[in-house]
Amino acid sequence: MGAFRKAAVFTGAVFILLAIIQLYIVVKEPANRYSLMRVQKLIIIQTILSYLSYYVYRSYKVSRIWNKLVVLTVALAHFSFFAQFLFIYDDPTALTILPFLGFSLIIFLGMGTLAGDIGTFLFIPFTFRISVAYQRFKLHSVPIAAIVLTLWSFVNTLLPPQHSSVHVPIRDLGPEWDNFHIIHFSDIHTGPTTGRKFVNWIVEQSNSHQPDAVFITGDLVDSSVKKLKRAVYGLKNLSSKHGTFYVTGNHEYYTNDVDNWLTYLESLGVKTLHNEHRLLTSDNGSQICIAGIDDPQAEKMSYTGHTPDPVAATRGCPAGVPIVMLAHQPKAAKLTLDSVPRVDLILSGHTHGGQIFPLHIPVWLGSAFFAGLYHPRPETYVYVSRGLRFYGAPARFFSYPQYTSVFLHPAT
Repeated sequence: MGAFRKAAVFTGAVFILLAIIQLYIVVKEPANRYSLMRVQKLIIIQTILSYLSYYVYRSYKVSRIWNKLVVLTVALAHFSFFAQFLFIYDDPTALTILPFLGFSLIIFLGMGTLAGDIGTFLFIPFTFRISVAYQRFKLHSVPIAAIVLTLWSFVNTLLPPQHSSVHVPIRDLGPEWDNFHIIHFSDIHTGPTTGRKFVNWIVEQSNSHQPDAVFITGDLVDSSVKKLKRAVYGLKNLSSKHGTFYVTGNHEYYTNDVDNWLTYLESLGVKTLHNEHRLLTSDNGSQICIAGIDDPQAEKMSYTGHTPDPVAATRGCPAGVPIVMLAHQPKAAKLTLDSVPRVDLILSGHTHGGQIFPLHIPVWLGSAFFAGLYHPRPETYVYVSRGLRFYGAPARFFSYPQYTSVFLHPAT
């Protein structure tokens, strides 16, 4: 049986196994369905990594030096999935960082090898001598470039995130709300590679700007309250005139502990918006409605009571009062636009701005809104943050982390 046929059979078997698990989850709704979903995720990630690992290993097995590097990288990359469950501390350690660096390196090796193979195909029409010289060049240049890019991208995650500013005109906004200052955080991903020190740092940064409100649009955590409550405890020290507001992201549902997270965050003084809204009132009685919806991932996971509902979230907002919606995924922003007649500003995250180029391209193609400020309707704006951290590979390549000061102004 040829290699292609073996790969096809293996892929078919994987898809059948995933389909059986999914069917069992949907029909039976077992109590351990979240554990089964984690098994699904394990199968998918390890299968993709296996194909990628084989592709990279086959390309460099002729070199003793790069062969050993690839074997080590493959081992670390496969272990990274388990590290995110086994090694979570208040702050990351080498034990958690190294496997994810291996994951990052295998991505860059895979992309570089693919680019090199495309180059080989382009050289086929030329002489044999050119082709041989190119193969020798590729054998050494791609691994070196992958190592450099892995380290460069990792360093980008260690540098302070960019502080961006956007100014948004809002209809019916009273003059007393002019220059209302929101600090917008998204995608902190507290977990195996982000811990207490970083959370405390963003609290210090936010407080230094003396905002009127702080909004956190999901993917705050990547594990349970039991494992991460000390790491995020510093959120208790966030200071603003109107308080801190939070909505869930898809990763909160992956933790299988989202309800406990909502309770714990409330105990820290964070106002959680679970398909609901809160009214901010000025000294003279004018108001802004701050609404928030659950993440669409909840519906995919059949998470009881957590389907995103923009209509429910905005029901009760007084007529003529500006509405600011927090919605983690851009698809949730699109859902809001399609569901409610009035929303003045939607704040989102999730995309990480692509995180690693050229992955920007599929993320851009698959997102209703990618990054930055959009104006989809005459009186509605959508702002998508690139996020503060990363998921999986500790890398930022042509997509730098950020947090944002959002200033509201009366529309003229």
